[in-house]
Amino acid sequence: MSNAVAVNDSSAAKGLTNKTLALIISVFSVIEAVVTYFIVINPLFISPVYNNTELNEKGITYIVKLFGKTFASAQELAENQVILSLSETILNIVLIYIVITGVPILLSFFFYKGFAFAKSYLTAVFGAKAVLGLVPVLVPFANIRNSMRIFGVADAVICIIACVFFVYLNSVEYADDMLLTKDQIAGMKRRGIHGGVMFVMTLLLVVFESFAMGAYGINWSIYLGWNDQALTQGFVLILLLAVALVASIMYVREADWANYFFLAFGAAAALANLFAVIQKVLWIFTTYNPTKALANQGDADAIEWVGQNGMTMSWWIKTVFMILCLVVSAVLAVYAFRLVKSKFSFKFSAEEKKPAMAVLISAGSVILSFILTIAAVTMWDRLQYSTFVMGAMDYMYFIVYGGITLFLAFALIGGYGFTKFGALALYLVVASCNFSSIFVVFSARSSFIAANPGYVGYNYIIAGVLFILSVVSCLGIIPVFAVKEVDSYLYNKRYS
Repeated sequence: MSNAVAVNDSSAAKGLTNKTLALIISVFSVIEAVVTYFIVINPLFISPVYNNTELNEKGITYIVKLFGKTFASAQELAENQVILSLSETILNIVLIYIVITGVPILLSFFFYKGFAFAKSYLTAVFGAKAVLGLVPVLVPFANIRNSMRIFGVADAVICIIACVFFVYLNSVEYADDMLLTKDQIAGMKRRGIHGGVMFVMTLLLVVFESFAMGAYGINWSIYLGWNDQALTQGFVLILLLAVALVASIMYVREADWANYFFLAFGAAAALANLFAVIQKVLWIFTTYNPTKALANQGDADAIEWVGQNGMTMSWWIKTVFMILCLVVSAVLAVYAFRLVKSKFSFKFSAEEKKPAMAVLISAGSVILSFILTIAAVTMWDRLQYSTFVMGAMDYMYFIVYGGITLFLAFALIGGYGFTKFGALALYLVVASCNFSSIFVVFSARSSFIAANPGYVGYNYIIAGVLFILSVVSCLGIIPVFAVKEVDSYLYNKRYS
């Protein structure tokens, strides 16, 4: 009888806890919705309709109605009155609120009722809202106010705390369902701590990258041939942060591929920022002319030159953040490497020699393809442009392309079989682009020789050969598919 009472009391306590948490989620969602309207929604969506900058500049008078001209009076239509509609804006706002407010409240109801899926979905919802809260900080949208950034950061912090809490609840439930031992539970706690530390370092990295963006150069990419990429650079950081959050959450339940993700992108960011810092130092000592800049502080031309070529206070601050990016990314890479360094042992038995060599060849070819592609594109761009000027987006390109490359190579060495197909997909993209570039380069060489008789065009030949080698290096994926023992070797390596 006492046991039955204990169970009921426990259930009642659990129900009360769920009810309280559901109420907290609902109240927070409502408060968040109200504050969001006044700080974000109204300035960005409602006010621009009533204060149309384009029409105001043209001196055109206008009025705003809910459904535009649909229910306009006959007089207004006869006078050709400019009428703006508010209905589409309101519809967009309603859809936004359904996602950011309605979904959490609905899930809180299911959580209160004890549905197991609610915890997982609440984890995803609060994780997504945490990332979205940082958008005003990381993406340089126009008309973003400091109040929006402050609110976004505050909301992101609260949502991250909520996300971590639900990860904890899910982990407790998982441990109970899987009957994990005390050692296994302790291991899960350690992974939670490691994943949290690596996510925080990634968060610092992307924030520092956003502050350092101006120090990398102008908002374009000479490697991609893209102009005006300020927003794209911010979205790259948002995407990187989102994947880092997913990786850290999944790492709690033994998704060890997360270690390779943090190692790869930490290393790629460290190398990209190291190159940027070296470039900056070389620029200071070889290009910047402080004598010219400081010769006459009252000279308007000299002041303009300083503003265009650096060494201002803003320039130094951004450069400091660039150095911080280098430090944080290097620490992240070292931290992640310490967790997987045992997987990089190249000692294997005689039976494992054949599949191990196949894995090493394929992993090496992934990295070699990246190096050859970067070298080929660099050579080609130097031939295309009279001045080779790297932009901020180029460093994002290095981090993303380099991070994916290192992740596939490291995870393959660590025993993750899915990287075979990931590398194959990467090769299909790289090989198709580089294969067409071969013909473009040699066609340009023919035009160059025709315009400059007597020249051989060695630089064009070198660029073309590099593109050819980058395509040939993609064939290095063949061994991991051709050697039958590879799958067994990868499985044993992953769980060793």
